[in-house]
Formats: sequence, C-alpha cells, structure tokens
Amino acid sequence: GPNLRQLSGYATFGSPISPPPYMAGFAEVEVDKATGKVILVDYVAVVDCGTVVNPNLARVQTEGGIVQGIGMALFEEVQYDSRGTLQSNSFMTYKIPGRQDIGQIRVEFIESHEPTGPFGAKSIGEVVINTPPPAIAAAVYNAVGVRITDLPITPEKIFMGMQSAQGKPES
Repeated sequence: GPNLRQLSGYATFGSPISPPPYMAGFAEVEVDKATGKVILVDYVAVVDCGTVVNPNLARVQTEGGIVQGIGMALFEEVQYDSRGTLQSNSFMTYKIPGRQDIGQIRVEFIESHEPTGPFGAKSIGEVVINTPPPAIAAAVYNAVGVRITDLPITPEKIFMGMQSAQGKPES
C-alpha cells in the first residue's frame, strides 16, 4: 500500500511589546417573539488594559468600541447584487446603531500592571469591539433558544430560527 505520512506543526507568537488586554462582555436583550426584533437593554464590560493611565479617555474609547461592536452584531452588513455592485453604499442602506439602539452601557476596569507597557498600560482599542457580538448572540440564544452564528443578528434570522425550532415552515 501507499506510504502515507502526516506533517503537522503548531506555533504561537505573543508580542513582548504589545501584551494582550482582556475583556468580558455581558448583554441583556429583549426579543419580540412575534417579529424577532432585538432590543439591547444593558451591556456590561469588564476590561483589563493594564494600568488605566487616563480613566476618562479609556472609558470613552471603550464605550465607542462597544457601540461599534453592537453595530457589527445587530446592524452592519455589506451587501452586493448578483453583478458584484455594492448595494449598502450609504447610511440609508448601511445601518449603524443610533443612541436609541444601544441601551445602557456600563464599563468597569480591572487594573493590572504590565511591566512592558508604558506606565504599566496595555492596549485597549481592539479588544472592546470584539466582545459585543458573541455576548449579544448568547443573550439572544438565552432569550429565545435560537443560535445565530453569522452577523448581523437580524430579526429575520431570529424569526426564521424560531419557526424552524417549532417545526413550522419558514415563510
């Protein structure tokens, strides 16, 4: 028979000059079971970005990133037609969250000292945008038992998922 061999490898890299920050995000949602519409009631973030050098700036940067993550989770979608022409080319067709869409946002910092960072700080910008989508998806699943794994989490996807779960045809 053929002589089969397998080659595998594994490597990781962590930059010593930019150690990773950490964040946990928690979302509370209300879901209209008749329409699938999601209302984000509350979002809580706990962030470790090392030593918080400027608390006000860190807070507003975190809040802004969370709002962008909420947009990614619930609203923002790039759409093309069958010829590849961009259809979501304005704020009329590419929805971003407004103040009425984001509920309450609460942010807490858990400080740690990062010896390689300036004044013991770590980065903060990237981590805050990445936690809202999975937190909101988990909250939707907890509310209605429908797991959405592709973004954005739209009322249509939730409604169709609820119909499927009940054995009803998706219309």
